[in-house]
Amino acid sequence: MTVLLLFFCSGATALVYEVLWSKYLSLLFGSTVHAQSVVLAVFMGGMALGNRLFGGFADRTRKPLAAYGYIELAIGIYAFLFQGLYKLADGIFVSVGSSLLEQTGLLLLLKALLSVGLLLGPTILMGGTLPMIAAWLQKSSVEAGRRSALFYAINSLGAVFGAWMAGFILVPSIGMPPTITAAAVVNVLVGLTAINIARRHQIGVAQDMQPAEPTQTAPAASSDPGGSLFRWGCVLVALTGGVSMSLEVLASRCLSLIFGASLQAFSIMLMAFILGIGLGSVAIASPRRQWPKDIATVILVLAAAVWIGLLVYNIENLVELYRYARSGLSRSPVGYRYHQFLLSAISIIVLGLPAAALGSVLPLWIRVVSETSVLLGDRVGRLLTWNTLGAVVGVTLTGFVLMPNIGLRGSFMALALVLSCAAVVIATVAMKRVAALAGMAITSLLVLVTATGSEGWRHVLSSGIFRLPNEAFSPEALRERRKFVRILFYEDAPDATVSVESIRMPDGRDDLVLRINGKPDASAYGDRSTELLLGQLPLLAKPESKDVFCFGIGSGITAGTALGYPVERLVVADNCEPVLRAARLFEPWNRGVLTNSRTRIYHEDARTVLKLSSKKYDVVMAAPSNPWMAGIGSVFSREFYQLVASRLKPGGIMAQWFQIYEMDDDTVQLVLRTFASVFPVMEIWDVAGGDIIMLGSDRSWRSDPEVYRHAFAFEWVRNDLASIGLTTPVTVLTRQLASQRTAFAVPPPGRYQRDSYPILEYVAPRALYVYHAQRALGLQRFDERTVQMELAPPEKNRALATVDIGTLNRIFAGQSQSVNPSLQAYIEMLVEGNIGPRQFPLLAMPCVFRGTNDPVFFMPDAARTNQILRALFTAEAVLKTNPTNQLEAVESIRNLLGGLTDYSARSAGWSAAYYAALGAKAALQLGANEHAKTILLRGLQLEPDSAELHYLARIMVREGVLQPTELPESVVKRVIATARK
Repeated sequence: MTVLLLFFCSGATALVYEVLWSKYLSLLFGSTVHAQSVVLAVFMGGMALGNRLFGGFADRTRKPLAAYGYIELAIGIYAFLFQGLYKLADGIFVSVGSSLLEQTGLLLLLKALLSVGLLLGPTILMGGTLPMIAAWLQKSSVEAGRRSALFYAINSLGAVFGAWMAGFILVPSIGMPPTITAAAVVNVLVGLTAINIARRHQIGVAQDMQPAEPTQTAPAASSDPGGSLFRWGCVLVALTGGVSMSLEVLASRCLSLIFGASLQAFSIMLMAFILGIGLGSVAIASPRRQWPKDIATVILVLAAAVWIGLLVYNIENLVELYRYARSGLSRSPVGYRYHQFLLSAISIIVLGLPAAALGSVLPLWIRVVSETSVLLGDRVGRLLTWNTLGAVVGVTLTGFVLMPNIGLRGSFMALALVLSCAAVVIATVAMKRVAALAGMAITSLLVLVTATGSEGWRHVLSSGIFRLPNEAFSPEALRERRKFVRILFYEDAPDATVSVESIRMPDGRDDLVLRINGKPDASAYGDRSTELLLGQLPLLAKPESKDVFCFGIGSGITAGTALGYPVERLVVADNCEPVLRAARLFEPWNRGVLTNSRTRIYHEDARTVLKLSSKKYDVVMAAPSNPWMAGIGSVFSREFYQLVASRLKPGGIMAQWFQIYEMDDDTVQLVLRTFASVFPVMEIWDVAGGDIIMLGSDRSWRSDPEVYRHAFAFEWVRNDLASIGLTTPVTVLTRQLASQRTAFAVPPPGRYQRDSYPILEYVAPRALYVYHAQRALGLQRFDERTVQMELAPPEKNRALATVDIGTLNRIFAGQSQSVNPSLQAYIEMLVEGNIGPRQFPLLAMPCVFRGTNDPVFFMPDAARTNQILRALFTAEAVLKTNPTNQLEAVESIRNLLGGLTDYSARSAGWSAAYYAALGAKAALQLGANEHAKTILLRGLQLEPDSAELHYLARIMVREGVLQPTELPESVVKRVIATARK
């Protein structure tokens, strides 16, 4: 029992390593499908080699359990050394790969060689564990074959536990390096325990078992690894290994199109797959049953084929089942947990059940070969080798042959037909006529299913099911969708499912929408404001730019708009080939960027291109997909921003898109904080209802209409900007939410998104679910067009005050609305001219677009009886209506707050922090810095938790008005981290 527990832990650590080492190598080599395939091939190839090498050694060693312990020790020691070896490999990759960036084949070879160097050793060791256990069981127990199957099952269940720990507990809690260290400690403990058990028990003495009797009846030839029965078993386990891994790839893609391609979703699918294998193996290892090899194999293979066929035939029913079940869940953190249980249940049904059938074939044949040979370690090793090699071949063929040529649905059916035909062959060879006829009948039905229904499959899986609302469940919704959506492009590639849809808009135009794994990523009209401004904003600030880098091609509109400037070289990196092909459909809007002579396109990960090329750029534009998608978080990490900064020319600008829709404020702050930690000078721009753009640099740059006027001299630039309502240089500033003075101060101190601590990949999927159809609202508290307009440059305020309401309406219309809902409501109120009592709160809001409207004031109710509050309200009115007496009003606020006693924010009914912020900002505007500092510090004494006062303190520290040592000790850590350069 103890050794069984050890082998459970061994399976758990193996999955932890597989998950984390694959993540590390994706950071090292990039997230291209070819690089990921190389890593997977090396990992599984190493396992296969270990199965074979240690299989032959296991039967010859006198102490296989001790040998198993030493293998576990070696794996643990290697894991302890992995960080150092990874850094060494990274250095080699950069130094050698920098000359191979233009030579794709040689670069891929370098990645393969480094993957071999990093992974081959430990994976060979991992592959040797089960053969050693099998040899130990052969020497120490009866029913060694059955018990070997049981150990295989327990090892698989341990892998499920490891996947859960890595994907949901350890990495989100402590990060990747400590997780690897923890797994290494477990390996070392497992190894030491196994060695200790082996020393305490002599070989041949059972642990709670009777010694095994030597096999007497097996003929001499049965020990020959080349026996026909054994060869037949190797063929079968290779076939089922290949199909099962292919099924895992296909089902994971299919389910990700339904659930969303988040890291958690993929972790759940992986757990369901391995759980199926584990439970199927447990059934095979049962001591209560003897399984006739031929008929059992036929039944298992046919069951998997039938299940795959039913999945394909009932895909729409499966989707409706998921949508119906999800409709009963609340959009809350608890609902999110229940949603994960729902995903788990569906994953087990779709993937776990066929995996159980296919995964049972290997332990079944382990039991079979144990009855014909005393060399169980060798036989188990060989079976595992063929099973693993079959898996490598299956994954490769599925990803690079089947999916690109016959699509996801066709690939599913190809697997089902392979299985049904294999069942017919097995039954025929075994002379099981009824089973053979059943296989033929099932094959015929599968052929019929294959020939029908592909268009419906595409419509369902490309619709972004995971983003449809819970509350408005309608069985007709997906069918109705087909009436106004035409699919112009659809491709199931190894790395993504990409589609382009034509959708009829309310104004009669047809909008083209690019979807990646079901999520809309770009469009011809709907996202035009975001797509254009991501390219335009940095170039408006640096119109003389010659070298531009853009990653994430999408529709090509962002990269294409850069060609309106005298750019000499535009480098585009995108790691998804189907997206590059789909972008050709957007040529009328992207200026033919894919074929322009100034454009150089790399089908490579942006990190790899920037890492291996020493080229410096004036502007880098980042247009990745959504951060909740697996792998995307790495381009929002501090290390990635540092890499970008190292590739910018002095004063170069990075433009980073980020969503605030389906997002919470903490996650938005995480991204802003990480960006600000590398780019000390930044701006935040409001580009559409759910999108912001951050501009960052190592130094300040001019950001005013006079600079923008140079860009407006270019016809393409004028036309692009006019298409989103920005017809003059002044109107560009209507989109600026926070200037260089204030933007860095918006995020409070806290954790950063790191390569080794990828917080974003865990919090963003939760936000996607909980905040569906909502958006983060926290940024409106820092908007220089409204509540923080006193902190904006005076010349900017004067310029924006001249923009008329009609122009504002055109700028913030439709899907180009402001991220600030209060500002949007204010503009719509002025456009409609519907001003009444309900609109008074909007009229009271500070707004640079106020025009001739006089401000409205509301005296707090508590001011009727509170003389101090009444005086503060009077001072506020003076600040907003009487410029000549503003300094006296500031002094009044300073004195009133200074004399305030017995104040409690919870019970006062008014906020001292509000008046402290008001007075401090007015004092800064007047140049009365000492007054500003005094008022701010007093406000922090009265309300130390005020986020706005912390924000102001960061600005004042940056500007030298306030020293960190002057801050109250209780708030220092909440203020100064982002104020330091």
